[in-house]
Amino acid sequence: MRNNNLITIIIVILFSIFFSVNKIIADDNCATLKQAILFYKAQRAGRLPDKDISWRGNSVLTDASPGSSFDSNGDGDLSKGYFDAGDGVKFGLPMCWTMTMLGWNYIEYQSNIESCGLTDLYLNVLKWGTDYILACHLSDNVFVAQVGDGNVDHSVWQPPEFINYVRPVYLINSSYPGTELAMEAASALAAASIAFKSSNPSYASTCLSHAKTLHNFGNKYQGPYSTSVPQASAFYNSYSGYTDELVWGSVWLYRATGDSSYLTLAENYYTTNNVGYAGTSNSFDWDQTATGSSVLLYKLTGKAFYKQMVDQTLSFWSKGGGITYTPGGLAWIREWGPCRYAMSMAFLATVYGTDSSLQFAQNQLSYVLGDKTGQSFVVGLGPKHPINPHHRAAHHSTTNDIYNPVNNLYMLYGALVGGPGSDDSYVDDRSDYTKNEVALDYNAGFVGTLSYFAKGSSSSTTTTTTTTTSSPTTTTTSNPSSTSSTTSTPTSTTTSNPTTTSTTSSNPTTSTSTTTSNPTSTSTASSTTSTLTPTSTTTSNPTLTPTNTPTTTSSGDGTTSETTTGDLGTSGDSSNGTSPTIKPTSTSGTSSGTSSGTSSGTSSSGTSSSGTSTGSSQNTPGIEKDGSSSDALGLSDILPLSIITLFILSSIHLLLNN
Repeated sequence: MRNNNLITIIIVILFSIFFSVNKIIADDNCATLKQAILFYKAQRAGRLPDKDISWRGNSVLTDASPGSSFDSNGDGDLSKGYFDAGDGVKFGLPMCWTMTMLGWNYIEYQSNIESCGLTDLYLNVLKWGTDYILACHLSDNVFVAQVGDGNVDHSVWQPPEFINYVRPVYLINSSYPGTELAMEAASALAAASIAFKSSNPSYASTCLSHAKTLHNFGNKYQGPYSTSVPQASAFYNSYSGYTDELVWGSVWLYRATGDSSYLTLAENYYTTNNVGYAGTSNSFDWDQTATGSSVLLYKLTGKAFYKQMVDQTLSFWSKGGGITYTPGGLAWIREWGPCRYAMSMAFLATVYGTDSSLQFAQNQLSYVLGDKTGQSFVVGLGPKHPINPHHRAAHHSTTNDIYNPVNNLYMLYGALVGGPGSDDSYVDDRSDYTKNEVALDYNAGFVGTLSYFAKGSSSSTTTTTTTTTSSPTTTTTSNPSSTSSTTSTPTSTTTSNPTTTSTTSSNPTTSTSTTTSNPTSTSTASSTTSTLTPTSTTTSNPTLTPTNTPTTTSSGDGTTSETTTGDLGTSGDSSNGTSPTIKPTSTSGTSSGTSSGTSSGTSSSGTSSSGTSTGSSQNTPGIEKDGSSSDALGLSDILPLSIITLFILSSIHLLLNN
């Protein structure tokens, strides 16, 4: 009897250890998820209502649509939204796709997000993006495609709080259509209408109304957005065309409304254009949405053909299926940003939900967190992680120099960097934007995959008062200056509205304004996000006349050369085909890169005649300022612990039987 009691006690203890370890891992994934979501707060533009990212301040307050008025704070209607990557441009794509992904993830894994106590934070991040999309919808058939010129922006290496150059506004309309962008914006707002339906029904209704109108716009006036907005083509060219977005947008409207006419439209476009096959040997991303549509259509209809398309895609992404695998186990589809592609496909795999697809998702997540090779690709997480992502705000140079200071002044926690070469090689080098770019779309699939595996124990959903744990000190010996047309110094407060000037030209899709006073960098003033949609339209566009425009030469074969005095490079993002090869030169450094799929990456070496900056180097990787570890327990820890526990239990069972 005594032996039986002892054995019973041992079994109880082992079971307790097993479930406790799994709970710790799940809760740790909650902590990782929180950091991944907070990355988006580090990307915010406009007047910031909180200091959740203590080192970010107000920026681009005068971004405004043509003919609009500034609000009582002097802010333009397009001042908010998200910066694309490590730069200061607001690209409609991939930003709208990112919001669709965040909305979809919330719909799928709302209970997991809630269990982690992250609901308020998550919806706050989502709404900051969808508010901007609503503001961009100027009238039924007019939508803002982009704010800021990538070439001008990338010629300067400075935090967004210092931006003071001309920022053009590019539009799509009935004369200059952009089906991909209109459909993606419709998808984002449709997903948001579902996500906000219970917590904010009025806002959900507004989102759905705009989604319907945008879908009609994109379907009625069909044409590639990167043709109508050529300024986007060097950075985010639409290589896959817009037929996949016609399906994608229609599926999302069907899911949001239940109106079968949208489903009929989606299935017709899917079949007529062979959309499903286009995704079976490709990535799922802002440009190529085919497999996402296949997953949704299968889940919504149960039809075998859609399942076949998903199975073929996941087979391609499996070892031996066609895609390259690194020695450490990353499904590596192309050089530029392979981690984001793996995470986006991993998210789809979690939604699909088979045993093999979930194993694929877990393996890919384990890789990017550093469990497979010891090298994490998430800033601030893991035993060995990046500290120098290609990011102007986190680096915070005040001398227009990508190399000064040596290390980023601020840790961009939770940001997924581009990733390794096909041989697992990786160097934490800020100037190597191919491997160290971070971007809105990079984190989208990462957040989604984490959300599936993060099952916390919290019943609270209040997480809005978040602070960063790394804030190295900075000493500036003189006012920053750059190569832009103005050298005014950022200040801590703004007491008057910035002045803008405009000049009209013949281009019907752009408008520009010149800011003559710098946005503040440290203001904590709050403002209520507006969801009102301006009704003005424009068919004329002011001329872009910055004094720091790079010299660009096109060879006619997709290769572009540019000479700048600051940030050295642009990137073209593609999911299909070959994007431009950029060969920039500079008086202080040279960098070149060939893109086969990414966000707007840059490499730079710039100098300034005045202004130097010194700052403490980054914290020891994995250690917070308070000395605590930020390392995440790997998902791969679950399997060995489970095996050991089951082995012990089996042994005890045998002893009892004997």
